[in-house]
Amino acid sequence: MDKEQYQLEYDKFIDNYHRSEISGEEVGEVIARMAQYYSKYNLEMVAKDRAMSMIAKDIESRADENGKAISSSKAQVFLSATPEANDYKISRAHLQNVEQIINALKSLQRGVLNEYSYSNL
Repeated sequence: MDKEQYQLEYDKFIDNYHRSEISGEEVGEVIARMAQYYSKYNLEMVAKDRAMSMIAKDIESRADENGKAISSSKAQVFLSATPEANDYKISRAHLQNVEQIINALKSLQRGVLNEYSYSNL
């Protein structure tokens, strides 16, 4: 599986962090870039949710082999097996990954800024 661009950027940042001192401003720049990725995946999820809804509507409007309407729970099982559902889950995972990276970077930024303020005493 290929890494997404946000993963590559974060990995590069962490490598640089281990090699040299970084400033709160540098961490802030990475947070800003990750926020852009968050926005991208959030919008992707909206589009993919819409695609899934259209398929769900189609599935629920069908009849089963006995001519009865397909139940919502059965339709959900069929829907979860579609490529669109998989795409949605992948986008959701990326969104959650970016969110966790942002939270980790914010925590790191607070630590860096606190360390800087104590070193200037």
